[in-house]
Amino acid sequence: MNRLWIWFLAAGFSSFPLSTEGQTLKSKGGLPSPTVPRPAPEFLWSGINGKVRRLRDVRGHPVVLIFAENPNQKMFIKQIKELNRRSKQLAIQYTLFFVAFTRETGLVTRTDIPFVILPDPGSVADAYRVGDFGIAVISPDGNVDYATDHVVTGQKILDVIVNSYAAQVHARRL
Repeated sequence: MNRLWIWFLAAGFSSFPLSTEGQTLKSKGGLPSPTVPRPAPEFLWSGINGKVRRLRDVRGHPVVLIFAENPNQKMFIKQIKELNRRSKQLAIQYTLFFVAFTRETGLVTRTDIPFVILPDPGSVADAYRVGDFGIAVISPDGNVDYATDHVVTGQKILDVIVNSYAAQVHARRL
């Protein structure tokens, strides 16, 4: 009987993770967000005002991170076409888009989706362990919910965002 109480207490305390500042992390619903099993590696970029931003600065928004050799890579162009098909639904989810060109840089064309081009793509690609092409979907709580080296349909990306790790944990609690 005592072991059962200890297990309940341990389970109760483990569901309230603390951030490094000692504050309880909050999700959009006001509940503490769960600990993420696959935390996304941090990356940096410079905002339009010159301020250096980090991935953790955009917590609360889903992030789509694409790795490509250059903006003319065939797989990258196919991925942009797929994202264009679901751009309105992804915008409703407040999705942020980042791209890391690992060989030669350039502009993202053939889309109205605003992409942030990362300034140090090599280190980001190393952190995410990708090769010539890759895509990662990072949930609002900072978990890598999906990662692949294939072109993914826009609907699949939308499904991953809607059914994020935090959403699945929350659904189990109801």
